[in-house]
Amino acid sequence: MKVKTFLYGFMTGGLAAGVSILLTAPNSGKVTRGNMKKNTQTVLNQLQAIKKNLLELKNSAVHASKEGRAQISTFLAEVKMAIAQWEDEVSPQQERIQKEISEMKDTIQELEDEISDNNK
Repeated sequence: MKVKTFLYGFMTGGLAAGVSILLTAPNSGKVTRGNMKKNTQTVLNQLQAIKKNLLELKNSAVHASKEGRAQISTFLAEVKMAIAQWEDEVSPQQERIQKEISEMKDTIQELEDEISDNNK
């Protein structure tokens, strides 16, 4: 396809589309311009509202983030305190269990020694 023929067809199609739009327009140019101004103002108002809502959302997110950090810090402090308390409660029992295990080892060793002495 030649470029010149393509451009000629493109321009002809554009001219035909422009004429058909002018002939089929539902309102006069003055009314259409008035509608466009009114719609433009409506769109600008909606954009202002969206901007305001986005700023509120951003501020809410920042506030929630700060509050979340404070809550997490409090939670971590409580968990650390609970673990320390648990360790304090478990420590005496742990020592008692270790003592009992040591006594069991000694008893087993004594039994093994008696068995070995009896086998000799």
